[in-house]
Amino acid sequence: MFTDKTHNSIYLFGLCSLGFGIMLGSSPTSIAQVLLLTNWVIERDFLRKWQQLKQNILFWILSSVFFIHLLGMLYSQDLLTAFHDLRTKIPLVLAPLVFFTSRPLKQKELYYIFYAFLLGCFLNITWCIVYSFILHHGLSVREVSRFMSHIRLGLFINLAIAILVYLVFEIQSKYKKIIIFCLLIFFVSALFILGLASGIVNFFCIAFFIFIYLFFMQKSFIKYTMLIIFICLTGYSFFYLKGVYRQQLSVKQSLYNTKQEKSSSGNLYFHYDFTGQKENGNYVLINIQPEELKREWNKQMPTDSFSFKPKEHNLEIYEVLVRYLSSKGLSKDSDGINNLSKTDKWNITHHITNFLYPDWSFIHKRLYELINEIDEYQNGRNLNGHSLTMRLYFWKAALYIIKDHPLFGVGTGDVQLELNKTYSKTKSPLEPKWYKRPHNQFITISVSLGLIGLLFFICSLIYPVIALNKFLPILYWPFFILAINSFILEDTLESQAGISFFAIFNTLFLSFAYFKKQQSLLD
Repeated sequence: MFTDKTHNSIYLFGLCSLGFGIMLGSSPTSIAQVLLLTNWVIERDFLRKWQQLKQNILFWILSSVFFIHLLGMLYSQDLLTAFHDLRTKIPLVLAPLVFFTSRPLKQKELYYIFYAFLLGCFLNITWCIVYSFILHHGLSVREVSRFMSHIRLGLFINLAIAILVYLVFEIQSKYKKIIIFCLLIFFVSALFILGLASGIVNFFCIAFFIFIYLFFMQKSFIKYTMLIIFICLTGYSFFYLKGVYRQQLSVKQSLYNTKQEKSSSGNLYFHYDFTGQKENGNYVLINIQPEELKREWNKQMPTDSFSFKPKEHNLEIYEVLVRYLSSKGLSKDSDGINNLSKTDKWNITHHITNFLYPDWSFIHKRLYELINEIDEYQNGRNLNGHSLTMRLYFWKAALYIIKDHPLFGVGTGDVQLELNKTYSKTKSPLEPKWYKRPHNQFITISVSLGLIGLLFFICSLIYPVIALNKFLPILYWPFFILAINSFILEDTLESQAGISFFAIFNTLFLSFAYFKKQQSLLD
């Protein structure tokens, strides 16, 4: 129907659209994938394509992850979920199918895809910042990302940072270098401005990789300059984290933090816990006069009142109130409420538990949340809703299932079904609404497809590195580090954004290396 030149142009346009659209949500990503597949079908020449695939071990290794999920449907109980799961994973076979049977990309064309991806990343971040700081205020950290989860956004930004560092050294134009360097500063700053905690952890992993690589590639002066910068950044990060930790958990030496007998009104204080929860170094669960709190709060804020009897009503606001008063060092009685400002009362009604919280950066807020999570876990308090510490129970339940189904797992689509049964059976401290998946891709595949499925998955990660080691572009390595990190703390391949991140970039880098290797064999 079209000439080879036209098909090649559509192919490159589709790849650039995919690189751009992947940052703007599921619809642009799907449209670009449909365009690539349609062009591939219209192009025909299926015999040549089959001959190419038949002898391409790399294609079968990469696609095997999709095919084992297909086989896992044979013993699945929840076929509806299994079909949805399989549909999500189509890029695992679609990307290798198209990339390995299309013409090899030139280095310049690879740059075009990078530029499109960087543009999409820039627009995504800009909109997130505008939405979070200009159009809305007081958003939680999890709400800052508009097109995907904040964890996926952190992955994409880090890959963009790695690409920008690469381009700084590869691009010769000084004008382009300045633009790239400005984008690099903007993207790194965005990780901290938006408080993408997992993205920041990944950033330091990637920064360390880049530092090691460049350290051995540069002259002595640049080496030592880089070393000093790296040490300063590491030291600053350590002391910043230590400062947040001390502000929250180091107990202040004051009368407030000792047990008192009565309020100024003569009512007895209640003391529930003398060693546990803290806000800004003040104990939360001591010196509480609940009846005074209820009476005075309900009097001043009747539209957001709470009660203890006869039936629990809006007790969450009571918990927020106690924590907020503690954060200000105010007595937890009628006097404390009378000392609250209008701003304080607005904060409490919006479930803000620390009076400093609205003024913190997103990264400070996320560190505050993580420190509280760890402290509550260590002291045996409530862990529901805590993304970090709940993972321990996610993994525990998953390992319980793996023990009962070691070889083939429970089947594609049955992970959540079996986990729900296990949480209930093992009397997990998690509430039913927090009966979640393992949040670890290796464990999730083991639950679904057993150790045999896990073996296939690990082979799909390791074999390409061994087979193409000498031909892999340098950018593959930061991508690989990001992917492995995400697999450890997330079910990356269970969402469209995650599967797109891995399948598309993994296949793009590997197919580029594969064709480069094939060409070297012919030369």
